[in-house]
Amino acid sequence: MVYSEIVGILVLIGCVICFVSRCIPEAVAGVIGCVLMVLFKACSFDDVFGQFSNSIVILMVSSMIVGIAMFKTGAARILGQTAIRASKGNEKTFLIVTFLLSAVLAMFLANTAILAALIPIVESVSRASDRMHRKNLLLPLGCAVMYGGACTLIGCTPQLTANGLMVNMHGEQMTMWTLTAPGLCITALFAIYLFVWGYRDGIRIWGDRPEEEMDVAQKKLDAVMNDQVDKKKLITISIIAGLMMFFYVTNILSTTMTALCAAIACVLTGCCSMKDVTREVSWSSVIFLGACLGLGNALTVSGTGEFIADMVTSLLGTSRDPYLIFVVLVTLTMILSQVITNSTAIIIVLPIALSMCHAYGFDAMGFCVGITFAASFAFCTPLAAAQITMTQVAGYDFMDYVRFGWKPSLITLAAIIALVPLFYPLV
Repeated sequence: MVYSEIVGILVLIGCVICFVSRCIPEAVAGVIGCVLMVLFKACSFDDVFGQFSNSIVILMVSSMIVGIAMFKTGAARILGQTAIRASKGNEKTFLIVTFLLSAVLAMFLANTAILAALIPIVESVSRASDRMHRKNLLLPLGCAVMYGGACTLIGCTPQLTANGLMVNMHGEQMTMWTLTAPGLCITALFAIYLFVWGYRDGIRIWGDRPEEEMDVAQKKLDAVMNDQVDKKKLITISIIAGLMMFFYVTNILSTTMTALCAAIACVLTGCCSMKDVTREVSWSSVIFLGACLGLGNALTVSGTGEFIADMVTSLLGTSRDPYLIFVVLVTLTMILSQVITNSTAIIIVLPIALSMCHAYGFDAMGFCVGITFAASFAFCTPLAAAQITMTQVAGYDFMDYVRFGWKPSLITLAAIIALVPLFYPLV
């Protein structure tokens, strides 16, 4: 083992400890890891911090700005009012309508922003009707935005992290729609489970416990039922969103350039202000993504990724079966994602997979897609993902997540293992 590999291993172990223990913020831990890689000369400054200007980071910020504009112009109110009217006071109908709406929106907007808009909607209908219960609604809707957000490149952070690692380590990248076909199949399976068995299972798990009101600002609750929206801005953002979708589908511009142009248009037309952008963009997520990409590139440059891949190979023995290796890595990713954030799980497992693909001649895209899904679809603990953590405002216990999540998680894991190689052969 050479000096740079030793440094890389020690820095990675230290970062993982910080990520798991949450002794310091994840973004700070990631940046510290990048700094240590440079200070101990395992790689250059540009190798690490050059990733903060990566097109993936710009794509993430741009997508967040479009999402802010969508909700500033009244989309949240329209979503809430549509779901309320369609449900006619029936809880399961409300859940089905809201699940479908939020899953579709999450494909193109930041899923945490969508869930933040759904929380006051759920609280409003729960206060208005004894037939609506917070716990029966919010965790399933957290899963809806999680599954929907994983179906496109821009839905949430894990796939952006994975795409950046793919570009840096393998010279290949996912398109806007790489994840869509298998992702929609997996989302449909989860929806079938939820509405046939999961909904009743949730009622059995927490149904006897008294409900508590969620801590939601009154002005947000009032906004759900407020019919007064700026129609001019609503039409403007609809045009921007429509053009954005057109360019995504036709690929006339790259995904990053399309999102960036849409974000600029949102600010120039007044759909959101620079104050809104400064205040509401999740800058900690942006910094964490840049740090993840920087660490991933540093592990490649220093040779640490290849060294770890060799260690994993030795544990697997003489097997060179790509499907076996795929199953092991995907399962490991989903287990890790239950206790650390999904982007962190990707930065631990995906470099190993990509190094093994390079060594054995496997097709890296199938491994990348499978690992990305395994990281994105973890919800057996409130630590698994930001949108799942946000659902704690409804008063769920830690074991509620475990008891509600373990069965659909196993179904999802089996679906990933079975479906992804069909869409993206491993060799």
